[in-house]
Amino acid sequence: MNFPFFIAKRISSSSTSGYSGSLIKLAVATISLSIAVVLLTSFIIKGFKTGVSEKIYGFWGNIHITDIHSTRNFELKPIIHDKALMDSILSIGQIEYQSTSKNASSTLKSTEGGVSSVSSFITYPGILSGSSEMEGLIFKGIDKEYNVEQFQQYLLEGQFPNLSDTVSSREILISKQTAQRLQLVVDDRITINFLKDQNPVKRRCRISGLYRTGLEEYDRKFAFIDKRMLQNILNWEAYQVSGYEIQVEAVEDAPVIADYIYDELLPPNMYAETIQEKQSSIFEWLELQDINEAVALFLMTIVAIINMTTVLLILILERSAMIGVLKALGQTDWSLRKIFIYNALYILGLAMLFGNLLGLGIAFLQKQTGILKLDETNYYLSTVPIEFDFSSFIAINIGAVIVTAFVMLIPTFLITRISPIDILRFD
Repeated sequence: MNFPFFIAKRISSSSTSGYSGSLIKLAVATISLSIAVVLLTSFIIKGFKTGVSEKIYGFWGNIHITDIHSTRNFELKPIIHDKALMDSILSIGQIEYQSTSKNASSTLKSTEGGVSSVSSFITYPGILSGSSEMEGLIFKGIDKEYNVEQFQQYLLEGQFPNLSDTVSSREILISKQTAQRLQLVVDDRITINFLKDQNPVKRRCRISGLYRTGLEEYDRKFAFIDKRMLQNILNWEAYQVSGYEIQVEAVEDAPVIADYIYDELLPPNMYAETIQEKQSSIFEWLELQDINEAVALFLMTIVAIINMTTVLLILILERSAMIGVLKALGQTDWSLRKIFIYNALYILGLAMLFGNLLGLGIAFLQKQTGILKLDETNYYLSTVPIEFDFSSFIAINIGAVIVTAFVMLIPTFLITRISPIDILRFD
């Protein structure tokens, strides 16, 4: 018979009432809440990073190819729209590559997938004129190869501009925010004013639809039109574009695929870079959200440690007479300490069970219903995002066990200070 385990079971079953019983229930409740909060924080932050990233990828793709001398202030430098190059990029599948670790060892790895779509684009600034207001925008010219399906989720009213093969479309897709500022609706006729070589150029368009990504910076600045309209204004040939926009099957493969395209497929005057590199400020800000997760984890760990330590100390002091008797009967300090360690593990087990059920339950409810809303203007998302992460779930639970198991050893050292002679004499 495991004597410490037997005594721990008796203590657990008898500690359901009185002061120690209430304290145990409080400890289970607070530790459960701590675990639930950490789980929810991890799921929400991961969901937030994924949700915002997907919006950026949906707007810009995963990789851009532009002229090597182009700057990021929309200075135009045309490249050749090469069908053979696009077909070569689109045919990229899994790529094997050498990955070098910190200790300089190299391993052969493979990407999860390849390229899913390639389209050309042109960006050019202009002024959109409504009935009484004007708005400066950046017009993104696209063609029928653009991945409309991925952007469809952001379409609120109307439809995407008609990008047929025959003639240049005179339709425009603007953001809901721009439409509200200029007091425009779908099917309204508007004028776009461009400046080419210091000369004004005007084009009349019909609003085909309204979109909203929730990314304030993009919604406020961008509109979508037919690429051929911009080529006509700029006096470019049909084979001249600003760049290529590439979607990949797995986001984490983008850096490897970008390097492969640049090294193996592109001519010397072109450059390939990921959107993480091109929009580095946004992605660096997203990475900073990990600090919030670390702070929540630290605070909840402190709460769990304080509660577990307090409960153990009170249980030991409350049963000092039992400890004195068992010591007099020959039980060792380690054997007595194991009694309270088993007891603490029982409390921790209950807390982890209830904490996981609470955290996973709330996360699942939010994932299914989206009941908790956000201000999309400030948070870029309309509901609190949830993304379940099995590795984080396991890490949080294992970490809770290791930390509390280590901490619970400290109060049990009090047992070594209890003298059976003093206890029995006092009784």
